[in-house]
Amino acid sequence: MTSAKRSSTESEGLDKSESISAKADGDTIYRILKESLEVDWREYVALVAKIRGSGPFAVLVGVILSQNTSDRNSIEAFLNLEKRVGTSLEKILRSDVKEIEDAIKKAGLWRQKARTIKRAAEAIARMGGEEYLLKEDPSRLREFLTSIDGIGYKTADVFLSVVRRAPYFAVDTHAMRIAIRWGLASKRSYEEASKALLEFFGCERAEEAHRLLIALGRKYCRPRNPKCRECPVNMYCPAYRRSDTDKAS
Repeated sequence: MTSAKRSSTESEGLDKSESISAKADGDTIYRILKESLEVDWREYVALVAKIRGSGPFAVLVGVILSQNTSDRNSIEAFLNLEKRVGTSLEKILRSDVKEIEDAIKKAGLWRQKARTIKRAAEAIARMGGEEYLLKEDPSRLREFLTSIDGIGYKTADVFLSVVRRAPYFAVDTHAMRIAIRWGLASKRSYEEASKALLEFFGCERAEEAHRLLIALGRKYCRPRNPKCRECPVNMYCPAYRRSDTDKAS
């Protein structure tokens, strides 16, 4: 079996002795990734929303827009929404769902996302407004956010890590794929992968490590035809080591 084909099977059967943690700690992998990959905040909608100073609710809006679409499209939708409607809690509360829909079409699934944004605004307003997003205990806030129809664990965890620096590791498709290939998770379980990546990288690095894994997944650890030989951490990756063993045997 070729290296690319072997890696794309996700290495679901790896046991912990074969995980990346058996060869290197999270500090080492974090350092290599940080030195090897370029992460531009302008390519991540949550950071765009945060740095533009629109407030915590605007960050949540940005993360909702990023669901099932690229950051490029979600950033364009966010900026259009900001221009035409506004992204503050107050402006979303005063707006009509149709106005939101028309402004965010670039993000895809705009009807669904517009309703989620409106529902989130109304639910947060009932809890006291944006102050609630900043002061509520992170675990209770996570439970509250995921109780809103249209907001799942990944959306909540991105928000919590970016806005609150809370100890949650957001897992997107790139992070999930890498966690499995690295042997940190054995199956596509969000909670398992999130917990394993958080323990591996540490709470203080979770937010940045999340973006580094996105960059790694986009450039090297692709779902098909991954660039294993060029990957900066291939010497520690169990999927790459196993593929080389397979080729040699």
